[in-house]
Amino acid sequence: MREHQHPELQTEKYVVFVDAARRYTDCSNDVCELVGYDRSEILNKTIDDLSFDKTSVPHLFEKYVREGLQDGEYILRHKAGKPVLIKYRAWVFDDGCHAAVWNPAEQWEQLYLDAIIELKLDALRNKVNVALSAIRQRKFAVNGNDPKIHQKLRDAESALRSLVS
Repeated sequence: MREHQHPELQTEKYVVFVDAARRYTDCSNDVCELVGYDRSEILNKTIDDLSFDKTSVPHLFEKYVREGLQDGEYILRHKAGKPVLIKYRAWVFDDGCHAAVWNPAEQWEQLYLDAIIELKLDALRNKVNVALSAIRQRKFAVNGNDPKIHQKLRDAESALRSLVS
């Protein structure tokens, strides 16, 4: 990691650094494992390259740089092409350092509830996509072993799809 430290990053597992051009300049080993790339591959990529929805990146990054802090959920693209759900917090520090902490999202029910209560249409679509990806991941993890949870996941998926159709 970078030679200088920021207290906000010291205890975190999934840490990335980027430059003003959205290019990754460093990352933790856990980030490499999360997205399936080794460090040299990540350092040859931009935020856009690891994003599942590249169209939202320029606007989000511009807002982040302008405000200096950003929190949210986002879908990354694993090297194998699968979506990787994260919650993130990103800072532009006083020394000009651009850094973020990622936390893999595992709470599909919370993501589902966040989508259900969203009132803004553009934010709703994003939250529905995040929740649907989380539900698909949970279905895969359960792998047919619990019919009750599968029914609950199908019901949640159906409800989310009806919100955006």
